[in-house]
Amino acid sequence: MKFERVDVNLYGSGGFDKSQLKKVEAAGNLNPKGYIPVMSIGDEVVRESSVLVERVAEMSTTASGATSLLPDHPSRAKDLIAACNALPKSDRSRELTALMRQCDESCSTTSFLAGDTFSIADCCLLPFLQRVEGDIPSDATHLKAYMKRVHQTPAFASTIVSSWWWWW
Repeated sequence: MKFERVDVNLYGSGGFDKSQLKKVEAAGNLNPKGYIPVMSIGDEVVRESSVLVERVAEMSTTASGATSLLPDHPSRAKDLIAACNALPKSDRSRELTALMRQCDESCSTTSFLAGDTFSIADCCLLPFLQRVEGDIPSDATHLKAYMKRVHQTPAFASTIVSSWWWWW
């Protein structure tokens, strides 16, 4: 699918900075806060991550040449996304360990989190899994293999930033 990526400088000025981001939000009738993520799809402006992924998945089924992001196992995708969204804001918890175990189990039977193709489950969980990758249990071999595979995928590799110090 065709898109325009715009990097946003939230901690300084110049280029597409927080003031420009607020203009996009205002144009979409959102209360301008300068929050990310934000995406403009035609006349619609969306700020919630899960809604963004859902909208892109919907578009992936109709856009010429696009690969569908709908999962082979929708209930698995829904469960994984819900578990990730419900995690407490800490870098260690039994919920985090349970989510990593759930992801490991999913990857034991399929190439990706919710099937044999990359889907909305991968879109939602990969940014998070990448941040906690060093904490994946050593015996979660399917999840570790999955992470190794996706790091070799050009589309994912191009999204990696060298620092995410502002995340917990």
